[in-house]
Amino acid sequence: MAQTSQNKKDLAQARTKTNFDITDMTNYLYGGPANVEQRRYIIDLIAREPIFNKDDWPWLNHTDAVKRGIAMSARLAEIKMEHELNDLDFATMVEAIDDTLPILLHNGAFIPVINSQGSDEQIEKWIPLAEKYQIIGCYAQTELGHGSNLSQLETTATFVQETDEWEINSTTFTAAKWWIGGLGAICTHAVVQAKLIIAGKDYGAHVFVVPIRSLDNHKPFPGIQVGDIGPKAYGGFNKMENGFARFNKYRIPRENMLMRFSKVSRDGVYTKPPHAKLSYGSMVLLRSVLIRQMALYLSRATTISTRYLTVRRQFNNPTKRNDADINPGLETQVINYPMVQNRLFPMIAQSYALFAAGSVMMEMYIGLMTGLSSGNIDTLAEVHATSSALKSYCTTIAAAGAEECRKLMGGHGYSYFTGLAHMFASIVPSNTYEGDNYVLTQQMARYLLKEVKTARITPYKVTPYSKYVLLALNRDSFTHSRCSVTRIEDWLNPDVQLAVFEHRCARLATELSDAVDAAGGMESTTWSDHNIECYRISHAHAQYVMVLWFIQSIRDARNPETEEERRASPEAIAILERLSNLHALHTIQTNLADFTEDAYFSPAQCQSLRSQVKTLVASIADQAVGLVDAFDHPDFLLASALGASDGDAYQRLWDKAQTEPLNRREVCDGYEEYIRPLLKKHGELKL
Repeated sequence: MAQTSQNKKDLAQARTKTNFDITDMTNYLYGGPANVEQRRYIIDLIAREPIFNKDDWPWLNHTDAVKRGIAMSARLAEIKMEHELNDLDFATMVEAIDDTLPILLHNGAFIPVINSQGSDEQIEKWIPLAEKYQIIGCYAQTELGHGSNLSQLETTATFVQETDEWEINSTTFTAAKWWIGGLGAICTHAVVQAKLIIAGKDYGAHVFVVPIRSLDNHKPFPGIQVGDIGPKAYGGFNKMENGFARFNKYRIPRENMLMRFSKVSRDGVYTKPPHAKLSYGSMVLLRSVLIRQMALYLSRATTISTRYLTVRRQFNNPTKRNDADINPGLETQVINYPMVQNRLFPMIAQSYALFAAGSVMMEMYIGLMTGLSSGNIDTLAEVHATSSALKSYCTTIAAAGAEECRKLMGGHGYSYFTGLAHMFASIVPSNTYEGDNYVLTQQMARYLLKEVKTARITPYKVTPYSKYVLLALNRDSFTHSRCSVTRIEDWLNPDVQLAVFEHRCARLATELSDAVDAAGGMESTTWSDHNIECYRISHAHAQYVMVLWFIQSIRDARNPETEEERRASPEAIAILERLSNLHALHTIQTNLADFTEDAYFSPAQCQSLRSQVKTLVASIADQAVGLVDAFDHPDFLLASALGASDGDAYQRLWDKAQTEPLNRREVCDGYEEYIRPLLKKHGELKL
């Protein structure tokens, strides 16, 4: 019988210290046992399919990877139809596959955009075809010369009244659509953002359904030049054929303009939408989905890192927490070093906070779309701004967190087989797509500037998550307000934590408002001079709602009147409260300057804050493995030699290294051509 490795023993021993029910915690995270079981079923469905095996991924070049991606896309579509899976199940399949496939924008953007911006007749025409994959679509907005600046897109759609058509044209070289997922190879259609031109008048960007390739032989239609833009940074999105397209006076029917809100009649009369930003719904969806996706990514990264650091031993340095009593003579487990805990455990807390934020943001989106369907736009501005702020913040911390988890794992962390390299390459572009993370923060900043003005005129109209702006109405009182903490345990009061974040947000929003007003207002030519301040207030607001929603989620989980799926046991609640405290206080500590520059914190409060954070970090140690186990990520999904559930890290890493194609030959390819001539250049050598 093979002897159990020390690695396995260490992880098994760590699990015995968990003092809460892991199943109960998993149910809390995913909204009940039914959701957990469905997620497991879907992931297992994917894991059983040979086409989704990940073993050879490190060695695929871009061309082979795209072909594999197309094959995976086809099977993914077949499974969805065979099992009649819904959109949530499809998202879980995508999570399980753990790579960006050519077909993803078909379900993730093409269908949602038509559903949200198409007329009933257009939905009836296009959606049944799309849902049966008789057509495959993508979303084409970004151009070679423009991305975030939608108003300056150069692709035009000019109405030709004589033939009742639109002429789609790439007016310049830089008007080429670029970075479009699915466009490079798989798509037959695209929803294209183009400037609407009628009789020489520019009505701004609108959306058109544009056939790209023949349904008979998949060749591009005359007037369209289409292809793949090439490999991406870090080897990421390798199976996705991000594409380009140039249009040369390409004609489509007038009815291909999506006309739920804006309309153009047969005689060329343009009807503007009832609200200029009704089309924002699809953007809110994509950004809302990203928040949940970042929760899944960061929770996977912390799972891998926590498990490996539990089995990794280095040096014999004594720590307050060690296992010398049961494993005398062994080196110290890396996870027992305070510096390691201080870097890792706040990210576990952050992951839990991201789960809560993802749930609330999706609820806000659903509420928005319900309202829009009946013409109610009351929540549009707040939901759009909130999704923008959270998209920027959450994708930023997820990318940074995945890289920090890699660095925590030391030298072995640089191996592809950790599972983190592929993950990092998948997360990083999220800092740019769906709105650059720096540019996007202007959305929340502009929204809050309007809220500040509203507060001064009609304070009762300020929306729920920005009511903190009311705090600064009395300038003298606000300027002299101070944090209420007097004892170290006061930091554990959620109301104190929220008051701290609200004060910071109120101050930053008011200061930005004053600065903008002094410079001539939001429409002045100096708006860009305030971008740094926009970034600060946007991320401050994102951090505030993250803390608030995590606290609210725990309160709901404790409330006996909450539906059963959202409740948790007292033991789970206790550790969740610890995580919430750590998340809030570590966020404050990381941004301490924002809380001290107006003397809201005293030096003594800063010191007690650091002490409380240190205490909270130490209190998580025995629960760390249980907390990441509760994320419920199976080994197939993690695809990590070092973070597998059995803890056998070294054996798994060794086994993975043996699969390297270079190891198939005893003497490497290239020896006769390069190595031998170099060694023999000065004659035979006898040693």
